[in-house]
Amino acid sequence: MNTLAFWIPLLFLFASALLGTILKRRAKDHCLKKFEGYHICMPALNGEMIKGILSVYAQGIQISYSKKVEQDIGMIDSFVLHPVEIERIPYLIRPVPDPETRAGLNWSMEMNKILHPNFFQRSQRLLLTFYNMLKDAFGQAAKAIIGALSKDTSLAKVKDSNKRIEEVRSGLTELVPNAWEPILEKYRGRRVVIERKGTNGTLLESGVLEDYSSKYLLLREVHLKESEILEKTSLINQKKSFGFDILFSRKVAIIRHTIDGSSN
Repeated sequence: MNTLAFWIPLLFLFASALLGTILKRRAKDHCLKKFEGYHICMPALNGEMIKGILSVYAQGIQISYSKKVEQDIGMIDSFVLHPVEIERIPYLIRPVPDPETRAGLNWSMEMNKILHPNFFQRSQRLLLTFYNMLKDAFGQAAKAIIGALSKDTSLAKVKDSNKRIEEVRSGLTELVPNAWEPILEKYRGRRVVIERKGTNGTLLESGVLEDYSSKYLLLREVHLKESEILEKTSLINQKKSFGFDILFSRKVAIIRHTIDGSSN
């Protein structure tokens, strides 16, 4: 028990468990985080439309209602979704604010930066892309190293060692997704057309591509065509010409076309 061959695998497993916990606590989708703190609408798994303030956690999201809902079990003030459930949500909708309000002014300023980035903002994006590529390379190398260590005979003898190592590898995958997608990067800040399946068949809806991740496409100023969604969100009576900012799940939506900016 006093030999290094005995203690090193145990120390490695302890460090792996600690690293896995840290990775899980930090693994938040950066597109989803951009909606945090805003009033959003999203369909629940039973078809009901949930509305409220979004809070994002590493292992789920919470929608806080503006008004408490009375039920037999008590006053309900929020709705919680866990990771497996979140993956089945097709979209999250954030109404574009009235341009005559302060929130609308801030939104317009953000849109101007997205559509017309200056030299500093373009440079910042290039640095971020380079950083993500390095992080991606590090993640791939770390997973390879961890995979090689798992084949070590002394480590393989320790109970649950393979399970712990796999937890770290999966955590690295979630924290370090693919860093850069050329075609999506090219059309950031451009109006594109999303293709998704609606209630009555395939829908094409346009919006400005702000950002993307391995799970979501974030589009600004989307003009929804599906009246059923508008009715369910109770937003159809508002000035819907303002449009919506929408997080589309990449499981149900893809970018099908790009739009010529000179035609606007």
